[in-house]
Amino acid sequence: MSVRELVTRTYAEWTVLSALRVGSPIRSKKQVYRSIRRIDFTPVVDASRGPIRRDEFEEWHADTLKKLLECEPKLFGQVGWAAKMVNVYLKTYAYVGDQGRPNLREYLHPPIDSGLWKGIKRRFPSRDDILSNTHCVNSIGAITSPDIYSKILDGMRMASEELNCSLVEVEQLWEGTKVAPAA
Repeated sequence: MSVRELVTRTYAEWTVLSALRVGSPIRSKKQVYRSIRRIDFTPVVDASRGPIRRDEFEEWHADTLKKLLECEPKLFGQVGWAAKMVNVYLKTYAYVGDQGRPNLREYLHPPIDSGLWKGIKRRFPSRDDILSNTHCVNSIGAITSPDIYSKILDGMRMASEELNCSLVEVEQLWEGTKVAPAA
């Protein structure tokens, strides 16, 4: 493993820990790192395997969420939180860190949270087709099944088409760092 890959993996793990600090059923460093290290990212990050296809990524993602939910008791029924772990890791590792298989960045899912929901609602206030999917629930904890998660992603895909960007780049609408202007 190269130094760059090691640094990128370590940073990706830390971003997952940071993203789970509020509201997550697992928050401790030990729990988060143990859980994220149980995931076999090799099928999507091993560049020697050549370009990844969307169907291949989606199958890996669904299987990974299922395994993560099974191996971490505190995540039982928490599809949204499990997806956030995987998606934050991959956003950092593959999108920001430019690691992984060719084409991977095209298929990454955005980490779903209230900041992204707010941004989508602000950008598409009159797009009921997008909002009825993306906002079918209103909290990560309410994403309790793969079907709910899929419905939200369907709306995110519509938003990405409208924005002419990849799915993960819907993150451009994220409002998690917005602060009120200084007085």
